[in-house]
Amino acid sequence: MRFLLVLTLLISFAMAPAKTHDPVSIYDFRKGTPMAWRVQDDTVMGGVSQGQVEMTDKGHARFYGHVSLENNGGFSSILYTLNQPVDVAGLSVFNLRVKGDGKSYTLRVKSDPDQDYYHQASFPTSGEWEQVQVPFGEMTAVHHGEPVDVPNFAGGPVHEVQLLIGNKKEQDFEVLVDRIEAK
Repeated sequence: MRFLLVLTLLISFAMAPAKTHDPVSIYDFRKGTPMAWRVQDDTVMGGVSQGQVEMTDKGHARFYGHVSLENNGGFSSILYTLNQPVDVAGLSVFNLRVKGDGKSYTLRVKSDPDQDYYHQASFPTSGEWEQVQVPFGEMTAVHHGEPVDVPNFAGGPVHEVQLLIGNKKEQDFEVLVDRIEAK
């Protein structure tokens, strides 16, 4: 009799749906403001690219501008330092709700404020509103665009997040962003 009870419990647990995590918000532009984000262009190294960020009348962040290759430049980005780090341990993917312009963008995160590198992965945009997934395991470490010999991102605290365009092309760009979260 006990054996049947134990067996029934084991089968019940095995058939139960797996626990899913609710998304963890990194930043939600519908609840915040893009003014908390700062623009960081290649001007920090002599380039002349120009990016801007603003809130649209529909509540989306609009990151737009022009990437120039002049003076060895070639990128524009927006950067946000979280007031309190967000722990994404045990999760596996960043989700971004964006409407791009058909160009590729790069998501970067920093795990420690004293860390001198970011983990990053690029993603294409379609020109339509979409949910973009950036798996942690695909986020490689870089310092000033050069590879760093540390493991790919495995979760943990997120202290800083950056959205960047730098496709080695002179180009205008525009991407709308609703939110960035981890799941």
